[in-house]
Parts: sequence; structure tokens; C-alpha cells
Amino acid sequence: MGTALAMRDLVEVSSPLVGRMSDRRGTTQTMVAGICGLGMATALQGASSGLILFIFALVLASVSKNSFDIGSSSWTGASVPFSNRSRAIGLIETTWALSFIIGMPVAAVLIQAGTWRTPFLVTAILCIVTGIIFHIFIPKSPRRTEILLPSRLSPTARHALLGMVALGCGHMMMLVTFAAFLEDEHGLSTSGLGFIALTIGVAELVGSGTVTLFGDRFGKIKVVKFALLLSLPLSISLPVGEASIWVALLLISLWFACTESVIVSMLSTCTELDRKARGTMMGFVYAGWALGRFFGAIVGAMVYQNYGMRPLSIIMTTVLCLALMIILKAFGISGELEDKDLSLQ
Repeated sequence: MGTALAMRDLVEVSSPLVGRMSDRRGTTQTMVAGICGLGMATALQGASSGLILFIFALVLASVSKNSFDIGSSSWTGASVPFSNRSRAIGLIETTWALSFIIGMPVAAVLIQAGTWRTPFLVTAILCIVTGIIFHIFIPKSPRRTEILLPSRLSPTARHALLGMVALGCGHMMMLVTFAAFLEDEHGLSTSGLGFIALTIGVAELVGSGTVTLFGDRFGKIKVVKFALLLSLPLSISLPVGEASIWVALLLISLWFACTESVIVSMLSTCTELDRKARGTMMGFVYAGWALGRFFGAIVGAMVYQNYGMRPLSIIMTTVLCLALMIILKAFGISGELEDKDLSLQ
């Protein structure tokens, strides 16, 4: 599982190419292409009868979802004032969390009514319909005819990208191991793990919803620092969850709520790091996130399988501490993006 997720994230390292295309051809067009590509990928998954086609569809789904993320975040950066950016990005991320919470039971009903292929085909139809709606109702971004020169990243942007790598690494260490941890320590069944997955979805909904409501008011970087600081004792305390499934579930849920707040606030901030080439900038951001997840998936699975949760919790906490230090270096202890010099854009 860890290796499969790592390969998916390795493909997403090509995000800067998608971002550059978004700057040249328009963010709306990138969103439409991404959501329609996701529909094609899910249709292929539902129609596949062999492993090779299914893996190809997984890769296509990953690239398409990434294209949509880059397009939507770049479009939001260009269309929504920075003072309201957390609310806008938070709403987008909230819809992903809601779709997971609602989609899982709906998928179970569809499988019962049809076959395992049915949810894929229904999702494909919904994606295509959404793409058509976007194409009709969202104004098309103007294409750039001039040659886009490589954007020189400001020191703040470079540190933000390094922070995203560290955050992605720590996040994936948890993501590839928490289900195995609960199954190994508390013997959860498949249905039990499904309930846990829904619980994590609710935790992420709380995290993104909190940023939506309070991120702009309190300050985007302040939310990043505070939520990341809260995640550190949760990370190091994970082995305590061996004693009780409810303690484990509480720690893991709070951890996902905190890290979701960090991620959404960082994305909101990063949309303003390069105003002249937002697509390219967000491509680098998602590439950094994917690169971190690539290493996190491999290291997390390897450490847990060989040594258990205790060493993994120490490594995870260390990585998140590194992310916090990088973010402090980028924005200062009490600073916000508005106070930084971005003159190199």
C-alpha cells in the first residue's frame, strides 16, 4: 500500500509543468481539463478487466486531480482578495472532505445495487457533468501569448516549498500506517476500518471548516503555526493509543484535524507567493507536497513494519518540528505574508 501511494505521489512531482500550462492556457481551462480527465480515469477504472489498465487509470486519476487542484487554487488566488483567501480555499477543501464522507456510504449502496464497477461509472458521469458546468458558467481565463520566463522564487517562497515537503512527509507517515496500527493493536475488522476512515473524514472536515471560518480573521500563518504546534504532542503521544482504541482514535482524529488546518492555511498563503505566475507557483507547491509524501510513504511503511509505532512517532514528530522551523524561518515568529518582502516576484 505504501509503495503504491509513493508511486502515485512520484507522478505528481511533475506538477510544475501543469502549473506552467495553467498560466499559459488559463486556470479555468485547467480546471475543466482536470475534472474531465478525472471522469475519464474513473470510467477506465470501472471498465478495466486487468491490472495494467487499472494502474494506468490510477495514474491518470492522480494527474487529473492534481491538474484540478492547481487550476482551482490558481483561479481562487486570482479571483478572491487575499484577505478572504482562507475562506475560499477552505470551502474548496471542505467540499472534498464532504464528498468523502457522503461518497463512502453512497458507494456501498451502489455496489449493493450493482457491482463494484458501479461507483466508478457514476463518479465518471458526475465529473463530466461538473466539467460541462464549469465550462459554461465560469469565465474563461485569457490565454497568454507572451513567452513565460522562469519565475525567480523569493526567499519566502523557497522556504514555503521546503515546508510543504516536510509537511507532506509527516502527513504521509501517518496516512500509510494508522489503519495498520489500529488493526494490529485492536484487531479492527474491515467494517471497523471503514468507520475509522469516516471519522478521519469528519476530522478533516473540522480542520478545513475551522480555517474557512477563522483563518482570515486570525491570520493564515498564525493558524499554520498554532495548528502545527498542537500536532507535535499528538504525534509523539501516538503509542499511548496502544492501551485503548478510543484513546488512539481521539489522538489520530485530533492530529488529522490539526494537519488539515495547516495544509489549508499553507495553500491559502502560497496562492499569493507569486502573483505573476500563480499556476507555476502552485505547481511547485503541489510538487513539494507530493515529493514529501513520496518519501513519507516509503519511510513510514518501512519503519512501522520493522520497528512499530514508537520509533515512527518520534520520526514523524521530528519531521513536523522541522516543518515548523522552516515556516518560522520563512515568515518569522509573529509575521504574516503581508509583512514580508516579495519584491523578487
